[in-house]
Amino acid sequence: LEYGSGMHRLREIISSEISDDEFEEKQRIYSVNFLNKEHLYYYEIYRREVGEIPLPKEGEKPCPGCKAGIEVDAFHCKVCGYVSDWRSE
Repeated sequence: LEYGSGMHRLREIISSEISDDEFEEKQRIYSVNFLNKEHLYYYEIYRREVGEIPLPKEGEKPCPGCKAGIEVDAFHCKVCGYVSDWRSE
């Protein structure tokens, strides 16, 4: 899908719109481990349209990627898509 439809061009366009300095600054501001500039771009849409990332509730652990709450035995964050190395846990 990504290459067949031309969607890979979106990643290039988004990356060209966000400077390296802006990317680094926003990583500090948001305290999110962005995978790339495209991830930051979509995160900002999420914040604008959905709101803040929910903090962990009782019985949950914080996601290493976005700090959202995930089940203690989960290896995947439903909010940001972070996947932990289940082999090391």
